[in-house]
Amino acid sequence: MFTSRLSSLAALAAVLSVTAGDVNSVCKSFGVDFVDEGSYFINSLSQDPFTCVSTFKGCNADIAEILLVDPQNEEYLCSQVQTTPEDDPKLSTCPILKNQMSTGDWIILVLGNNDDGNPFAWERDIHLDVGPQATSTVTPTVTFNVTTTPVVTTKTATTSVSTSTVGPFSTVTRPSATASQTKTITPVPVTKTSTTTFTRTSTSVTATVIATTKTVTATCTVPKPGRQDKSATYTPTLITAEALRPTSPPAAKYNRYVRKTDRAVDYAYAKSRVEAAKARRDAKANADVARVEKRAPDAPTVTVTAATPASTTITYTGAPVTTTETVLSTVITTSTLPAATFYTGIFTSTITLPTQTKTKLISTTTTTKVTRTITASITWTTTITPTASVTACKKVGGSIGPARRI
Repeated sequence: MFTSRLSSLAALAAVLSVTAGDVNSVCKSFGVDFVDEGSYFINSLSQDPFTCVSTFKGCNADIAEILLVDPQNEEYLCSQVQTTPEDDPKLSTCPILKNQMSTGDWIILVLGNNDDGNPFAWERDIHLDVGPQATSTVTPTVTFNVTTTPVVTTKTATTSVSTSTVGPFSTVTRPSATASQTKTITPVPVTKTSTTTFTRTSTSVTATVIATTKTVTATCTVPKPGRQDKSATYTPTLITAEALRPTSPPAAKYNRYVRKTDRAVDYAYAKSRVEAAKARRDAKANADVARVEKRAPDAPTVTVTAATPASTTITYTGAPVTTTETVLSTVITTSTLPAATFYTGIFTSTITLPTQTKTKLISTTTTTKVTRTITASITWTTTITPTASVTACKKVGGSIGPARRI
């Protein structure tokens, strides 16, 4: 029986060791999407609530209170998060919309009792630049490479010589005798025209762009937890610390944190609280732009690809091609015979040679046009972002962006 009691006590001790928290536990918090001393951009056109993601180390199983403080020290009690399991991203939603926020220095407080361990109060100081998200349009360019071949024409000269003889061809006296010599008459040559046609090929290029659309799903990029949050220096009013051991020296481990109110997230209430600070927010909306880091949670610029690509044609000149054309020129030479001596009564016999035919060569050029079509391909990438994926990505402190190549 004594042994049985010992076994029962050992079992009870084992259960208690599992359920009881570590009294020496030090619970540490880390920012995921917002890191202490970081600067971030907030899209003022967004109607989403402000959220922040945290991870914890060395904590007992308990909850952590998340408190958001604006530049005018207005406090917003955000949703509670669990401090376990370790390194598991925890999302907290605050009762203020992004379009209600202002540019300036904000504070995220992480407070908790850590069950039976050391209570904690951590502070995360961030700078927010609030403004409308810009849109950048990128026009892709398609380049066409065209090679042209110049044609150089050279001409060769051909000369046709035509000789005609002019002289007295008749007499005015009646001959009484016949001359012993015969006179040869050469008629004027008849010119015949011969036409030669040279054909040139003219090539023109037509550029055509073939566009292809490819759809990909956006990917979730989850940043790694940043530096550990520092000890809180801001004293909140919505959450107070109650001393459990007033006789002990004041220290964080002897204080328990309680909410002054357990109100639910009320966006209408939050809106009424920020109306008083609206004038100050508008005056500071354009300040400190250089401090913004282009990272989570919002991107300062959204890049859009233009629907119609621009095209550029680069022309290369190839080696020239030489063509030869023949140009015919005609030279007419006139020869005048010396005056014939006629004796009265002498008949001169004449012989008329056949008429010569001269060929005149004329060159003409005709151009044949040939159209050559070149094509270039371009692929449009359209990113689709399922709503379920956005929600799941936000819960782990990630940001949605274009798909990455692996």
